[in-house]
Amino acid sequence: MDNRNDPVTFVVPGDLHLTEAGLDNHRAALRVVDEMNHLIRPDFVQFIGDNVQDATVAQFRLFDDLRARLEVPHHALVGDHDVKDDPDARLFRSHLGDTYSSTALNGFRFLRLDTQQARPLGLSPEQVRWFGGEVEAALATGERVVIFQHNYPYQIWEDFAGPGIDDWRAIVQTRRIAAIICGHTHYGQVANDGRNVVVATRSIGDPEGGPPGYTLGYLLGEDFAVTYRSVEDDAPAVLVTHPRDTLFATGPPHIITGPDQFRVRAWSASPVTEVRGRLDFGGWFPLDCCGTGEWRAALPGDRLAKGEHTFEVEVIVGAGPRGSQQTRFAVDPTGRFTAVPGARPMVARTSFC
Repeated sequence: MDNRNDPVTFVVPGDLHLTEAGLDNHRAALRVVDEMNHLIRPDFVQFIGDNVQDATVAQFRLFDDLRARLEVPHHALVGDHDVKDDPDARLFRSHLGDTYSSTALNGFRFLRLDTQQARPLGLSPEQVRWFGGEVEAALATGERVVIFQHNYPYQIWEDFAGPGIDDWRAIVQTRRIAAIICGHTHYGQVANDGRNVVVATRSIGDPEGGPPGYTLGYLLGEDFAVTYRSVEDDAPAVLVTHPRDTLFATGPPHIITGPDQFRVRAWSASPVTEVRGRLDFGGWFPLDCCGTGEWRAALPGDRLAKGEHTFEVEVIVGAGPRGSQQTRFAVDPTGRFTAVPGARPMVARTSFC
């Protein structure tokens, strides 16, 4: 049932680049699948492309076996490695179906694009027309649009250019897009170009900048939050779902203007004994449980100075490792806000381009 009062949680594993069973990237992917089934239980998993390395039958069968282990819904995108020597994506389609599609859930329309219809990237005229029509239809019914695509627009040492890409830019720069979520980069990054928030998930195959893992995302109305969880993490997963991180803020609805709430989502294999937070590195205060995995506390927005503030949260499970997250959020009682373009972390070099 589609309920706009319910959140959507999703997981985006990094590019898998599968070749053979038992290699590091395959073992990492199996760890991600296990966490999806037994810890996170998201509404869906979105494979972000480059699912296999060389687009062979054996590699797609390995990906099929991995997908078959999932106990939650999933979707897959086309990456450049998925169409190696197969520009029409015949093998991909034989295993996974259409290369672009859409689904709707809880007030969001999720559009999955095929950015590999030209080399090194591009969209066909047919897909551009479909894309524009889907965005218009979603906005006409009050749905917020989330785009999944393989290619990251701000990948260093590459051009985000090709057939249909100017049309892509015209669509996303003139409509309100809730988020654009990508792969391809091998490193992870979040960028705000002043209008859209764009997320690149670190690769599972040949990761740069840290261990492989997945992006964990949360959407509810104007709230959008993500965190990156690596396969080495064994503490509870934690996500500050409100207020919105300043880097994710693209307009006045995303800042604090008065009394509000801190809201946190936690996923833990062991019973949570305490969730506590602190504002601007002050004293710790408790958050109250308000549902399965949901915690909240008062946010005294009417007493905070205009500008940025820091909220830190810890999730405690007995003597085990603590889950934590820190976020910065913006306050202005007049409600005025203009996004300043930025990216986190800053990345200046990559071995993959």
